[in-house]
Amino acid sequence: MNKTLKLALVITLLCVAASAQKIAKPTLTPKPATETQTDLIKQGIALHDSKKYDEAIAKYEQVLAENPDCTLAIYELAMTLYTKGDRVKAMETAYRGAKYDADELPLFYGIMANAIDDVGKPEEAIKIYRDAIKMLDDKKHARHLSSLHYNLGVTYVRQKKYAEARLELKKAVEYNHKYASPHYLLAVVYNGMKYKVPAMLSAARLISLEINSQRTKQSAAIFAGSLKAPKKDEKTGSINIFMNLDAPKDEGDFGMYDLMLGTLMIADEKEDNGKTELQLFAEAVDTFIALLSEDKNLRSTFVGKNYVPFLAEMKKLGHTNAFAYLVLHQSGNPEALKWLTENDAKLSGFVNWAKAYETPK
Repeated sequence: MNKTLKLALVITLLCVAASAQKIAKPTLTPKPATETQTDLIKQGIALHDSKKYDEAIAKYEQVLAENPDCTLAIYELAMTLYTKGDRVKAMETAYRGAKYDADELPLFYGIMANAIDDVGKPEEAIKIYRDAIKMLDDKKHARHLSSLHYNLGVTYVRQKKYAEARLELKKAVEYNHKYASPHYLLAVVYNGMKYKVPAMLSAARLISLEINSQRTKQSAAIFAGSLKAPKKDEKTGSINIFMNLDAPKDEGDFGMYDLMLGTLMIADEKEDNGKTELQLFAEAVDTFIALLSEDKNLRSTFVGKNYVPFLAEMKKLGHTNAFAYLVLHQSGNPEALKWLTENDAKLSGFVNWAKAYETPK
């Protein structure tokens, strides 16, 4: 069978599977794995990681023969089938798991949608997410809804539909402010669409939730990149600050900040004499937060409701230095690492607070 015919057959089977099993609200109750079953699942995961997919599948099926309501085993089975390339069985298994009101629920929807998206049917994948979101639109499933909106946002990013992606990612943030992934992708989307300040604020939240990852480094680059001192003209010695007159304003009018951000890093000959660049950066972050907190025009916007209160509380509790030096460290500054090492208690206090933080109701 040639590749084209095989792909067409897979697409047909997936579409049949999708249409034959309509997503319904989960009504079944999952049953936790026993200690022995948990050990078998762990063995299966290790086999999966070693690319021994058939052996991993056998472990999960052994668990499900004893405990058919074990959603963890159902999910791992679906994931291994998907990774192995058996998208049809993966989708069928994910549908089976989606009947349970379990922690893995959004993961089952994700496997279904990914299987469809992988064969060039993004609109069908989007429909799966939309149906699931509509069905689970209640406070009880807020955490699941955050995951679904995030994955829908990822699908839109793949299609380069950035405005639609931004809308879904914002909803993911609103449902679960502790979920790091939407903040990261939202920072990237904001940055690409020239929303400088919103990109900085999304990046700030990611940095507070996820330490020492590639995503943290990218987020730190977005934040620190907008707080650089403007360059002097080599001939005249003058400093030029440029404002983007075409910057979008539907997330709030940040024109004033475009002008102001660079000036925050310009040292005053008298007041800032002897201060290091790191100290100037930390003070610039503190001033930036203070200005955002006082801006009444932002309070009705998404960033004003979801990011400004976080930064304002961070400043109020005295965590600004820890955050600022963490940004510089993730940007590759060795002096920042020295400060963080010497102020481990301050860093731990900031990280613990940030991970527990929830937006005001």
